[in-house]
Amino acid sequence: MTGYEPGFRTLERERDGVDLPVEGEVPAWLSGALVRNGPAKFEVDGERVAHWFDGLAMLHKFRFDGGDVTYSNRFLRTDAYRRATEEGRLTGQFATAGSYRERLRSLVRTPTDNASVNVARIGGEHVALTETPRRVRFDPETLATLGDLAYADDLPAHHVTAHPCRDPERGETVAYATEFGRPSRYRIYRVPDDRPERIEIASIAVDRPAYLHSFGLTRRYVVLVEPPFVVNPLRFLLPGGAGFVDRYRWRPKRGTRWLVVDRESGDVVTRRRTTALFFFHVVDAFETDGDVVVDLVAYDDATIVENLFLSSLDGPGGLQTADGELTRVHLPLDGDSVRRRRLYRGMELPRVAPTAWGRPARYAYGQLTGRAGGNGLVKVDLGTGEAEEWFEEGYYAEEPVFVPAPDAEGEREDRGVVLATVLDVDAERSFLLVLDGETFAERARAPLPHHLPFGFHGEFFPAVTD
Repeated sequence: MTGYEPGFRTLERERDGVDLPVEGEVPAWLSGALVRNGPAKFEVDGERVAHWFDGLAMLHKFRFDGGDVTYSNRFLRTDAYRRATEEGRLTGQFATAGSYRERLRSLVRTPTDNASVNVARIGGEHVALTETPRRVRFDPETLATLGDLAYADDLPAHHVTAHPCRDPERGETVAYATEFGRPSRYRIYRVPDDRPERIEIASIAVDRPAYLHSFGLTRRYVVLVEPPFVVNPLRFLLPGGAGFVDRYRWRPKRGTRWLVVDRESGDVVTRRRTTALFFFHVVDAFETDGDVVVDLVAYDDATIVENLFLSSLDGPGGLQTADGELTRVHLPLDGDSVRRRRLYRGMELPRVAPTAWGRPARYAYGQLTGRAGGNGLVKVDLGTGEAEEWFEEGYYAEEPVFVPAPDAEGEREDRGVVLATVLDVDAERSFLLVLDGETFAERARAPLPHHLPFGFHGEFFPAVTD
């Protein structure tokens, strides 16, 4: 057994409003709820999903009120969940193959609704997200599943981002989708805050669509980063026991393409190509001195996708992934060369303060990787690359979410708290960790009554209170 094994172990029990003991002090100003998403059921009738990304989705909510913390969790009651629990059937998803017929139906007609990747507020609704067009609505108070978000449009989409970007100044959320066909297209769109309607910004033809997970958004531009992890859409029509991502191929000679798109006109204002890199997460994007700047966590290739198959994680070598490099890329809008600089090595699941929207963030917060015996948390100065770290052997920390204090503004961007769930491998239980945003010192922890399977992403919703 690997030390982190409980993080990939099914959690069956659901709880509602459990008061958690608090060791230390949670600031009284912290009011609202952290809602996290991730897989929590990995087996059905003795059959196990192939990849971490394919476990059945569960929402976890931590509610904060006057220094107290309560916890609730609930599976999303989706079609995928019903088929698994009532019919004992796993259907094709990210890397779990399913039958040939199911895979075709999932891609073209009825994509999976196992929305296990992220949560957001889109078009006035709280939704759970995955990389298919089905956004699953949920009640932020009870975590009950409310059915799919019905868009008031017919925008064609097959593969979408689970990381939409909200623009608070324009009152809209921006995202993109890939439409597979001849030709395939990247379709960039916006959704107004007051209604679930996708309004197309741009449509970009592409011969071999790349696996895109996230993107950059500035006040004026959308930045698509296209790694050379690409697919011939005809591969989805081939028979055989392969999942969605198995059809993609790493083609480093193509390099990585950077597309900067004007949000008003939909025009591609610059196309740049650099040496090959792979990534999941853009950290931040902004404009400065005639450049568009993108911060992301980069890898040399796409082997991290293979390393996250459960068969690899269970193997004798255990978790063996490359350390992501926090990287800053300057994309000139004129004829100058692209500049790339590494800021920090050994980081994933990055976040910045929401108060930094539209300007260069001073700090990035992320999961600290590449340490023996656990994962930690890290705060990186994006100007200098200097870092503060939280790490204790035997603990596996997940994505940190920064919540600004009510008086955080200007030069006090890091005034607030960092929230993260952490697995204690010896106790086989998890706890919620609260760090001071400025000093990165521990302020509190709230132990849970059980372990939490490793999840992906979450959001803090200030207005969510029971």
